[in-house]
Amino acid sequence: MCGTKGRKPGPKKPVGPPPAATKGQIRPALLTRGPVDEEGTPDVFCSLFTLLKSEGTLSRVIEERASLDWRAERPLVKRHANSIPKQPAFKPRTGEIVLYLRPLPPGVQLGQDPQTHQFSLHDTINNRPSGNPKWLAGVVTQVPSTPPTTASLYPPHDESSDSHSLNQTGFRIEPLPSPNSSDKNLSIQHTYTPLHLIRPFAFWQHLLAGIPESEWHISIHNALTASATVSLMDRQRFSGKWPNASIYSSGLFVGAECYWIGDVVRLLSSASSHGPTATTSASDGDEKSILIMKIQKIISKFHTLSPEPSNPSIITGNRCHKITLSIQGPVYTSSHTTSSSHIRITDTHRSKAVQTYDTEWFHLFQPDDIHSTSFSSIHSRLYEADAISAYLPSFPASSLLHAPTNTTTTHNNERISKPHNPIPRARTIAAATDERITDSHSPHTPSQSKSFLWADSRSEALDLQTVNGLE
Repeated sequence: MCGTKGRKPGPKKPVGPPPAATKGQIRPALLTRGPVDEEGTPDVFCSLFTLLKSEGTLSRVIEERASLDWRAERPLVKRHANSIPKQPAFKPRTGEIVLYLRPLPPGVQLGQDPQTHQFSLHDTINNRPSGNPKWLAGVVTQVPSTPPTTASLYPPHDESSDSHSLNQTGFRIEPLPSPNSSDKNLSIQHTYTPLHLIRPFAFWQHLLAGIPESEWHISIHNALTASATVSLMDRQRFSGKWPNASIYSSGLFVGAECYWIGDVVRLLSSASSHGPTATTSASDGDEKSILIMKIQKIISKFHTLSPEPSNPSIITGNRCHKITLSIQGPVYTSSHTTSSSHIRITDTHRSKAVQTYDTEWFHLFQPDDIHSTSFSSIHSRLYEADAISAYLPSFPASSLLHAPTNTTTTHNNERISKPHNPIPRARTIAAATDERITDSHSPHTPSQSKSFLWADSRSEALDLQTVNGLE
C-alpha cells in the first residue's frame, strides 16, 4: 500500500507510565514504491492523499475496487470479522503463528511437571517417560468449521475418534519457513492438528523451558525471527485535514497474533513493550497487576504529508514526518491500587474472557474514558481462564494472569534462562535476526527506524509465497 509500505508508525500517548523515547516505531518492510503496485494496480491511498491535499479535508470509505485481490477477499474478510466476536479467544485464527505438536502415538500424552514446570511426554500404556515434546511453530492456514469448545482443549477419551475426524475438527497448520530465505519448502509439510496439541506462541518460553536450543525445530527460530512484524487488515475509512491523515482498520496482526475490534487484549508494561533495555513496571511498582484493553479503534495516523520532489502532484505518503499506529479503547486493571478511580467494572463491561477469571477488575481511570496506546503495547489476547489451565496446567490461571513469565535459571539456554517477558524477548530476537529489519534502508531518520517491520499483508509479513498450496 502506498503510504504504508515502508512506513514507520510511532506511539501515541501510552496508557501507564511515560515510555522511553523510541517506542513503537516501525522499520520499513521494503523499499517504498509509487502510486501503482508491481502489478500496475492504482494505489487507492496515493489517490486519497492527493485528493486530501486538493480539497483540504476529506472523509471517505476505503474501496480498492481496482484491486482484484481486494474484490475477491472482501466477502471473506467481512464474514471473518463478523464471526470473531462469537468465538472464544482461545480459538487460533487464520494467519496466526502457533506452537503445535504433530499427532502423538497412542497412549502418549503431554504433561507439565508441577515442580519444574517443564513439559514432557509420557507413555501411559507402559508408564514411562517418552522424552521432550517436539514443538513446531507454524501458520494456521485453515480453521475447522466445527466451533471448538473448552473440551477441545483436552485430549479425547477415545483417541481413535480424534484421528479419524481431524479433517473436520483439526486446524491446518504449515510449518513456518525462514523469512530470510527463498526456500519455502518447509510450508508444504502441513498437518491437521487437534486443538489440544496447539498452544499460543505467546507462551513459547514456558513451553520450551528445559529443552536445549539445539533440539528446537527450525520453524521455532523462524517464528522468533518474524515476531516483530505488523500488518493491517480490512482498512475501512480514510479521513484527514491536510497535511495530516488517518486510516481506520478493523484488524491487525502484531507478531504471532491477530486482533480485531472487540477483542480484549493484555497490555505489556509501557516500557517493556518497546525494547530490551526498558525495565519499568507498567503499574507504578505493583508487579501483580495487569492492564487489559477492549479494542474499539485501530488507527494509523500520517503526520505532515509531503509531495514527492520528483512529481509534486503525487503524494505517496513516503515523505510524511512520522506515522503512528495505535489501538484505542477502555482500559481495566486487576489492581485496586493501580486504578485512579477505584471503580469496579460492571457486568456490562465484562467480555466473555474477563468473566472466566475469579478476579476483580477496575477502571484504570473513569468509566467513560477511552485511551490510546501503541500497537507494540499488545501482549496477546486475554485467553479464557479454562484455556490457560489447559495450556499450562501446573500454574493457576490467576497466577499467570498477574505474573510475568516464570522461567527457571537452571537451563543452559540463555534465551529462556531469565525471567523475561516472552513477547519483548521475541521482538528483541527478531530485531537482531530478521534481515528485512537489519538490512533495510530507511528514507527517514535513524531514530525513526527501530524495531518493527510493517508489511502490506500477512503473507508479506511472513514472506510466504503460498498459503494452503495456493499463491
